[in-house]
Amino acid sequence: MSGTQELQKVLDLFEARIAAVENKVGGAPPPPPPAASTSGGAAPQVAAFDAYTAASLEPFVAACAALGALEAAQCGTTVTQAWAAMRGFIVAASVSKKPSNFPGDCMGLVKPCQAAMQQASKDISRGDWEWHQKTISEGVQCCSWLVTSPGPKDVVEAYVGGQDFWANKIRVKYKKTDPKHVAFCDTFKTLMVELMAYVKEHHFRGVTFNAKGGDISKAPVASTPPQASAAPAAAPAAKAGLASALAGLQRANDLQSKGLKKVSKDQQTWRKEFSGSAPAVVAKKAPVARKQTVTKGAPSKKLLGKKWLVENYSKSDGVITIDVGPEGLKCTVYIACCYEATLVINGKCNGVVLDASQKCQVVFDSVIAAFEVINCKSVKVQCKGLCPSVAIDKTDGMLTYLSKETLAVTSFLTSKSSDMQVSFPNESGDMVEAPIPEQFRHTASLVGGKPVLSTGVSELYSH
Repeated sequence: MSGTQELQKVLDLFEARIAAVENKVGGAPPPPPPAASTSGGAAPQVAAFDAYTAASLEPFVAACAALGALEAAQCGTTVTQAWAAMRGFIVAASVSKKPSNFPGDCMGLVKPCQAAMQQASKDISRGDWEWHQKTISEGVQCCSWLVTSPGPKDVVEAYVGGQDFWANKIRVKYKKTDPKHVAFCDTFKTLMVELMAYVKEHHFRGVTFNAKGGDISKAPVASTPPQASAAPAAAPAAKAGLASALAGLQRANDLQSKGLKKVSKDQQTWRKEFSGSAPAVVAKKAPVARKQTVTKGAPSKKLLGKKWLVENYSKSDGVITIDVGPEGLKCTVYIACCYEATLVINGKCNGVVLDASQKCQVVFDSVIAAFEVINCKSVKVQCKGLCPSVAIDKTDGMLTYLSKETLAVTSFLTSKSSDMQVSFPNESGDMVEAPIPEQFRHTASLVGGKPVLSTGVSELYSH
């Protein structure tokens, strides 16, 4: 009987995998987040989150399914997993006290959110769905609001603008040809905008914990929603297709072996290698990939006189918040040697400098003088208030988001930089994007006997 039981276990495992594959390729729609009972003691913030997802998440998942592509369905699944993990954190916080080491003691609960973020990045591929996948990859990063205190709403707001950068490309491309793609963008933006409203109402200063709750370390770790919700519908199809799947595997094996030449013992080179008659082939070790980073020491954030010094932060440190306070008008915020970090500057300050950093995102309110970017790569900057000047020097890849308020007064000063973009709202409130020229056309002439050089933007930017 033991042999029969082992065979049955193998068949059950194979059946489960077949069901999962059929579910992923379209056998069933992406599962909704696990519904919690809103009766009998559910915290108000949990009940409100369930109501919010029912109203905003389900339309987005439906918009993904309407596109009828595996890539679109995967976008819906990834967002569903991220929001389910978000809900798991909120539920755990509702029954736990806020730990003294926040957010360090909560990182176990954040892992499902991080897994969804990583999955969204892995799903990005070249092709017709690249912009859709990048929209989702940018948007799900907003899960970092869970470990931000204070000002979690600002984090979500920053990523609303980030996902709009890619979503607007989709809107422009499909506006007159396929409204389903526009619905994909609109429902996802609604999902994030409504999340801002939910966070502002129920978690204004940070995730709401329970002062009478237990230890957060003993709270269950949230996981992505299981595929079991779609399994009952897919199970009969999986059982019916099990025999044909096994037969298909056998046919594939037969095709692979068909026409292969039989090798005799004297032609088998491995025998010669082990007998010493032929030199053994030494396998080369694969080079160890070095983790790209620009951090040079321990993370630090301190105020030195009238200068905030923020150094060596990375993605693993979560969202870094700098509250300049009432003395901010006299202070400069200097950010250096950060990698994949998200930094939020609250309050009006004299100026901000971002130096020697890569793949960072900076959100700030207003500055009196200028925002300067020096020796950076692939950075994003968002101005929520006023910024008279943006200076970009020796930087490769920068996207600047401007508010409607500052659009009329902001000027850009660039040198030795490339791949620069600026995004701002148009008359209808939609974000539009324009490249900052890095190529110019110069003509020389004599005027009154003196050499004069005339400069204009290259024709590349005239279309």
